[in-house]
Amino acid sequence: MEARHETVIDVSSPRELSEARLHARSMCELLGIRGYPAQRVVTTVSELARNMIRYVGEGTMRLGLDLDTKRLTIVAEDRGPGIAELESILAGEYQSRTGLGRGLIGVRNLADEFDVQTGPSGTTVTAAFRL
Repeated sequence: MEARHETVIDVSSPRELSEARLHARSMCELLGIRGYPAQRVVTTVSELARNMIRYVGEGTMRLGLDLDTKRLTIVAEDRGPGIAELESILAGEYQSRTGLGRGLIGVRNLADEFDVQTGPSGTTVTAAFRL
């Protein structure tokens, strides 16, 4: 296996969300990652893809593996209007009209490294896991 590998998945429907989850699970299985560590990765992919579909309609997910640094990185990018209440969301103070709004907090808690860049031309969420 190459030292670095990246897969790009366009996400705009529940079917593509499922494909992204399956790819993340397959990547974990290939690396011998099972149980809770694998579930952390798959749940992160699911939450980020679901957010892109729900709030923007579409986006791109990159699943990257670097064997040299022993990291699996998930990058979710969209071209939406940005996240207006990001600070409140990450502080746990924001609750959407549906009572949800905890996905990003969950991703932050699951990942070993977490970053969000947002603005009027889109949002990029990066979550990394040490293998």
